[in-house]
Amino acid sequence: MLYPRKITQELKNWLFEKEIIILNGPRQVGKTSILKLIEQELTGEKIKKEQIFYLNLEEIKILDTLNNDPENIFKYVINPEEKNYFFIDEIQYLDNPSNFLKHLYDKYAGKIKIIATGLSSLELKAKFQDSLAGRKVSFAVNPLDFEEFLNFKNFPYLDYLKKKELPLNIKSDFDNNLSEYLVYGGMPAITLQKNKTLKEKMLDEYVNAYINKDIRAIGKIENIAYFNNLMKILASQIGNLLNINELSNTTGISRRDIEKYLDLLEFTFVLDKISPFRKNARTQVTKMPKIYFFDLGVRNAILGNFLDIESRQDIGSLFENFVFLELKNKAKNKIFFYRTVAKTEIDFIIEKKAKIVLMEAKYKKLAKPIDTRILQNFMERESNAKKAAVVNLNFNYKDGSVEYTDYRFINV
Repeated sequence: MLYPRKITQELKNWLFEKEIIILNGPRQVGKTSILKLIEQELTGEKIKKEQIFYLNLEEIKILDTLNNDPENIFKYVINPEEKNYFFIDEIQYLDNPSNFLKHLYDKYAGKIKIIATGLSSLELKAKFQDSLAGRKVSFAVNPLDFEEFLNFKNFPYLDYLKKKELPLNIKSDFDNNLSEYLVYGGMPAITLQKNKTLKEKMLDEYVNAYINKDIRAIGKIENIAYFNNLMKILASQIGNLLNINELSNTTGISRRDIEKYLDLLEFTFVLDKISPFRKNARTQVTKMPKIYFFDLGVRNAILGNFLDIESRQDIGSLFENFVFLELKNKAKNKIFFYRTVAKTEIDFIIEKKAKIVLMEAKYKKLAKPIDTRILQNFMERESNAKKAAVVNLNFNYKDGSVEYTDYRFINV
């Protein structure tokens, strides 16, 4: 069964444009399933199945054929008089994907449409050049956001997602699903697996295959023990300032290598770094960032910690990472954080065109407003700060310039 993904709504706008569509993302986030969803969209628009071709470059025969000559793609065409659509899975396996796509676009744009997946490895940084500028549109494919997660689980009360007042039993069901998401994350296959033991086994296998093998091989990392230790430290520091010198002293890895590994993890979509909010952009990039993981289940697997929410010491950090992922999926704007010399902090500052939105993540059940002076002071000082929100577990209320909202309503 194919479950809908929100990204397909964005892709629909580009299906009949001439630009190449490229889907970026780590392994097993559902890129191949999205290709199948796009195929359904095309057939719904009266495109015949005979005009749609799926080419998996993990199949050596297909890979060799396309590597020999980009024009060999037409060997698969049944009717050359019609426009044909090619889904090319794992395009990074081509020897020169940039030249391949550039050749077909420049010569046959309008006659064929290419939708490709891949770009999940650092190898493509060398393989993909600027020659595709203006010829492609790229989309990031992430694990499921919370609404998609509920849909994949066939959650019976999805219609209540945006309703503030809920019966206690329904609110409890939402909370239970949030707890599962915070422990096991939003990878599609993990979400569909009902057995917790098997979920944990699958996540362990993912970490072993993608992070401990693929990424390490891509970065040509020789000291396995040091790298694995670094991964555990990074996983334990979500939402904290990233101090390179401290990491170097703790792990015994040189500062230069740690910076290389962080770039590697960011380019392979494992980590997101956010910078401190400063008006001076030069200052902004020289200060310590904060890090978040692309999936909470993968993060917990790295630490070997699948304890229930009630038994965890890191629940505040998990919830903050959850809020970041919801913002990353929904806002699609620049996300920063704010920290004063006195070490008071605003978790997230989102730049949305000409306005700024402030957001705090609190894994708490609130009954009344809390101290939000740092949010209010920031809004008084910055004229383009238009909204402040405290994301919590249950409290929906407006207190002057600050909105309290439960986790179902994260938005900017």
